[in-house]
Amino acid sequence: MAVEKLTTKKKDNLSEPKRLLSNQFFVKVLFGLATVLICTIFHMFRFYPREDLLSFSFQEGGIWPHRTLIAEYSFPIFKSKEQYLQDVEKARESVLPVFLENRNAQTQTITRLDSLFQRLQNQNFTSQAFEEVIPNFPYKNSFIVSAQEKQIELQKAKNLVIRFLVNAFSRGVVDNNLKNFKTSEVVIASSNNNTERILPKRFLYDRERLRKEIQSLLSPNYKEEIVELFNELVARSLVPSLSFSEELFQRRIQIAEKSVPRTIGFVKAGEVIVEKGKKLNDIDVLKLKSYEKVKLLEEEKSFVFSSFFGSFLNILSIYSIIFIYLLILRKRIFGDNFQFGLINVVFILVGLLAWLSVIIQTDLQIRYLILLPSISLLIAIVFDSRTAFYSTITFSLLIASIRGNDFETAFALMLAGIIGAYSVRDIQSRTQMFRSMVFVALGFVVPILAFYFQKASNPSSLFEQMSFAFLNSILSPIFSYGMLFIIEKLSSITTDLKLKEFDDINHPLLQKLSEVAPGTYQHTLSMALLAESCAEAIGANRLLTRVGAYFHDIGKIFKPEYFAENQIEVENKHEYISPKKSAEIIKEHVTKGIELAKEYRLPPRIIDFIPMHHGTSLIRHFYAKALEESEEGTVDERDFRYPGPKPNSKETVIVMICDSAEAMSRLPIKSREELSQTIEKMIMGKLSDGQFDESDISMKDLKTIQEVCVRLLFGIAHQRVEYKDLPQNRVSSKNESQE
Repeated sequence: MAVEKLTTKKKDNLSEPKRLLSNQFFVKVLFGLATVLICTIFHMFRFYPREDLLSFSFQEGGIWPHRTLIAEYSFPIFKSKEQYLQDVEKARESVLPVFLENRNAQTQTITRLDSLFQRLQNQNFTSQAFEEVIPNFPYKNSFIVSAQEKQIELQKAKNLVIRFLVNAFSRGVVDNNLKNFKTSEVVIASSNNNTERILPKRFLYDRERLRKEIQSLLSPNYKEEIVELFNELVARSLVPSLSFSEELFQRRIQIAEKSVPRTIGFVKAGEVIVEKGKKLNDIDVLKLKSYEKVKLLEEEKSFVFSSFFGSFLNILSIYSIIFIYLLILRKRIFGDNFQFGLINVVFILVGLLAWLSVIIQTDLQIRYLILLPSISLLIAIVFDSRTAFYSTITFSLLIASIRGNDFETAFALMLAGIIGAYSVRDIQSRTQMFRSMVFVALGFVVPILAFYFQKASNPSSLFEQMSFAFLNSILSPIFSYGMLFIIEKLSSITTDLKLKEFDDINHPLLQKLSEVAPGTYQHTLSMALLAESCAEAIGANRLLTRVGAYFHDIGKIFKPEYFAENQIEVENKHEYISPKKSAEIIKEHVTKGIELAKEYRLPPRIIDFIPMHHGTSLIRHFYAKALEESEEGTVDERDFRYPGPKPNSKETVIVMICDSAEAMSRLPIKSREELSQTIEKMIMGKLSDGQFDESDISMKDLKTIQEVCVRLLFGIAHQRVEYKDLPQNRVSSKNESQE
């Protein structure tokens, strides 16, 4: 009953993720259709069109050698692409900048100027006054004004500047440097009555021009410090009357671009386009190219759609092979956006290579340079050999289709790819990838020889095919090696090949753990064996689980004495600190572990085990202790939970369970049933706490993990039979007889 309730609760918790998965499925379908559409284009345009106008070579200055060409249809004369782009650029450059008018700007500026001047005047132009009004003014020490004549002089200068500003605002003061605008005129838009007027740019003022004009105005009659004073006051008071409107300017640019005609004329049906033997001028070339475009469109209207639809169904049928395989048999790959995207990108890449092998006009056998074996090797290493098998067959059919039902090439590439994929099935090191050169080459040899003898081709053709096939065999592992390096760098994908490098108990981190925290190290080794057995039992990744278990507790290298397994003949330091502080130290082994893992450049898949083996679990002992010690009985539970995240895979769930189960096995448990109940209670507790909500673990898997843990841990932790000793008198008599 308890299991049923927990299962129901978990289903309720997963209702929202299921809706998200449904949305993700829709997105993946759209992504798949986009992949099919791209490859459909490769399929449709894989051959040169039939001999028509496209085969004619014509350029300005050449002679038209064919019959007089008469238009069968009326058509426009399109500009050349270069001419059209030039006209668009000219249209853009001719657009006048737009300014919005502020009619209150003059009043606001003069009011602010007068206010600043009065503040200085009221304080007799002291240094303190300048610091308040014009900080860092270089001439402030020259303005200690006491004489009435000096006051009158400054007032006259101010009035002169104000009259100048009135004149400037009557023309317009802009908020931008006028040199930034290439046109000689600007548009002034009024927001009140929606009217516009055009003014010459030379008629307006910007800040730079205002400064120069004020300097010219005052310099003949006033000292430099007075000129600079009013320049600073104007600069600080200025409210431009014309503000540049980027939005209106861009709108005008768009209108100007759209107004540029794409044509320069029109040819009516029955009109002579070009006469035989005529020397072609630029207009003739444009007419011919325009007619070519219209003619092809008119002739292909009737069958373009049906041809496209047929190609689309062809590619869709091929793509469905790998799509259905991933959806049903490889949900892990299908559910991961990056991995699913990688398969689709590779599908497009294969289509592109097949297309290039057709459109590149050469007599060489470049069809055997399609790097399908390399892609098969890569998929086998990144995912698995079964996925590589299905992918290779799918990609081979795609190559055959795009190359015009070229079964010969597709079969050779398919066999080489499949053999190459199986050659790296149990790969142990990166250097073994290059062993696959031989297997890929063997995969090419058989089909090439078969078709050679079947067609009775000449020996030179066989030699050329073999040469390109062997070149492919050499390039494939090299390309796969490089792509594998890039994939591991750009994504969180960690291949088994990468994991193998860390499947070593002599790793520096583990060696350090054994020296600093021997109890934790022994716990780690025991737990790794237990977790690997559980992974094998439920079909999870054994290697990933084992390696993840090795490194899950490396954070205990810091402060190992605070963890029970390392407190052998050592006093418990938690007795002298508060429960909250104890919980912080315990949680710290997660954050410190992540930092240490990154320092030693552990892959992301391994680092995940460090926080996820605790998830967001409650540190129950210290939480309970804190509740006991709390006078008010209120303790924030969040202070006693691990930071997370929760386990997101079967492998991380296994390590979480085995970590607790292995520790429980050290308790004085008397029977197998008691151990089973203890582990089941622990698993159900984590399940009800929501620790497994983000993983795809099932109740059946949890039951299997429980059974494996009980079987192995009880065998290790069972009590040894206590043997009786011989009576003392029997021991003595026995010794005497031996003498």
